[in-house]
Amino acid sequence: MTHLYGSISRKYYWEDFIRVYPNGIHINRLGWRKPATPTNTKNFLNHQKFFAFAGQFSQSATVADIGCGSGYGCALLKNAGATSVCNTDASTHAVRFAKDHYGNIVEFSVQGITEMNLYPNDQFDLTICSEVLEHIQEYGKEDQAVEGIKRITRPKGIIIIGTPNSELLGDHGFSFEEMEALMKKHFTQYSIFENALVPFDSSRELWERRLSEGRTGVIVSQAINLDKTAFLNGVMPQLKRGRPAGIYRVGSVEVDTTLLHNTHSWAIVAIKDPV
Repeated sequence: MTHLYGSISRKYYWEDFIRVYPNGIHINRLGWRKPATPTNTKNFLNHQKFFAFAGQFSQSATVADIGCGSGYGCALLKNAGATSVCNTDASTHAVRFAKDHYGNIVEFSVQGITEMNLYPNDQFDLTICSEVLEHIQEYGKEDQAVEGIKRITRPKGIIIIGTPNSELLGDHGFSFEEMEALMKKHFTQYSIFENALVPFDSSRELWERRLSEGRTGVIVSQAINLDKTAFLNGVMPQLKRGRPAGIYRVGSVEVDTTLLHNTHSWAIVAIKDPV
C-alpha cells in the first residue's frame, strides 16, 4: 500500500520503510514505538559500522548525511572530526526523533533524496548516503538521486554510498552489474567494495559464477563481528576472502579498508569529478 501511495503521490519516500534507531528503540512506519527485537538491535549495530567507515573522511570536513533516518550517525561523524554535519530524511517521524536527540550538535531537515532543494551546489566536502538508493530503485529514481548527491558535493569531494547486494536480499538492492553501470555513468573515479557475506541457496551459484568470471567489486577479507550481524536462523554465514584489509587507493584518496563491515551491502567510495 505504501509503495502504491508513493507511485500515485510521487512522494517516493513517504513513510515507506522503517528506519533504524539506537539504544534498543524501534519505531514503526506510523511513528509508533514498539519493543525492539534482537534483529532490530543487530541491524542498528551493523549500520553503525558504516559510519565508522565513512568517518575516516570526515576530519575537518563539511558533511551531509542523506537519508539520515534517526540521526544517530551524525554524532559519530561529528566526533570523528567533522566541522559541520547536515542531515536530511523524508521521514517526519525520524527527523523529529533526530532533532530531539542530536539537534544540539548538528542540523536536520525534512527532504527526500530526489529533492534536497535546501542545499546549494558544491556545499559539502563529504556526502554520505546509506541504505537509501534501494528504496527508490523500483521507481527508477536512482539516477536522479545520484545526480542530486553529486550536485551538493564540491568538486573533488568524496561520496560514500551503501546499498544492499541483491544476491543477499533477493529483489531488494542492486546486482553488481546494476551498481557498476550506475557508478560508471556518474563518476570517473570510484570503487565498489563487495559485501562480506557469501550468498546462500541459489544466489550462491550467481556469486560463484560472477567470481569465476571476474565480475566483482573489490573483495577485502573483512573482520566481521557476527554478534553485530543479522542473518537467517539456521544459516551458517561464510565470508568472502580477498585482499588483506589495509590501505586501498581510489584516485588520490586513501581508503582504510580495515574499517569495512559491509556484511550485506555494497560500499562505494566515489570522487566527484573536478569542474
